Amino acid sequence: MIFRRFLLGVGALALMAGVVLALLWLKSPSATVAEKAASPPQSLLVAAHALPAGTLLRADDLRWVQVSVSDVPPGAFLRNQAGDTEPLGAATRRSFRAGEPLVSDQLIKPTEAGFLPAVLAPGMRATSIAVDAAEGGAGLIAPGDRVDVILTQTFTDTNISVTARSVGETILQNLRVIAIDQTTDLSGSTVPGATRTGVIGEPRLPKTVTLEVSVRQAEVLMVAGQLGKLQLTLRSLADASQPDDLAVPAPTWAVQVSPALRSLVPLSTPTPAAVAPSAPTRNAPISIEIIRGSKGERNCYSQQTGQPADCAATSTAAEPQPAAPARSQRVGS
Repeated sequence: MIFRRFLLGVGALALMAGVVLALLWLKSPSATVAEKAASPPQSLLVAAHALPAGTLLRADDLRWVQVSVSDVPPGAFLRNQAGDTEPLGAATRRSFRAGEPLVSDQLIKPTEAGFLPAVLAPGMRATSIAVDAAEGGAGLIAPGDRVDVILTQTFTDTNISVTARSVGETILQNLRVIAIDQTTDLSGSTVPGATRTGVIGEPRLPKTVTLEVSVRQAEVLMVAGQLGKLQLTLRSLADASQPDDLAVPAPTWAVQVSPALRSLVPLSTPTPAAVAPSAPTRNAPISIEIIRGSKGERNCYSQQTGQPADCAATSTAAEPQPAAPARSQRVGS
């Protein structure tokens, strides 16, 4: 009797174990389906092309790709977790390969300390210039763009021909814009596929533009700002990818722009291109005339070395080059 009860108890336990196993087996496929439904592919932000270190991120530098949850690295930008515009305007701390996910700890934001030094290429400097609406491209120039700098001058000396009173010349080419005013925010730009956050038709007009320049270019820019008016011109993307131009365009004089001005000038009057100083004229010796009583003495010195030079070269260079004669000073004693 006791043995029969024992067998019945063992049978009941086995039956209960079978029921439990059956329930677990029936529920496991549903759990797998639910798990798959809860983990859909993620939209991951990656580099659209190779990005060197110090790149200011723009919309065309980024793209979304679909990846599984297991392929999402820590700190990556996901469409449903990070703000769509968060990486724009940030700079890369290191280089990224095309298709490589962008991660937050490898980017430096404009608000973080050391942003500008991280953006600058080795050996380069950041220099800001004041601009108005027209000079700054009416607000259409953005950080990361490439620009040329044009200097325009107006001369008031009455001894200068009316044909050469105004001149424009490109003094620097293919400079990278680092910041507009005190921000690198790309107004009106968004990550591909995101909702645009700015209005292109209403750009913010800049007051200062910060450019990436070499030491020599910084000096040229500062001196040019004292000579006349600076204007920025935007380069195309195709030109921006080319190395810095070696050939400097020739200056454009007033007489070359205005047909009406040319009609006021006699045909025998040389144009600025004809009277523009050549290299020897620019380097003509400085003439100093020393007067002692009724006697005078004339000495000439090289502009480059400061050493005595032939005064005959001064007179010879000055005659055919009326636009830039040798400088002469009179000293009395």
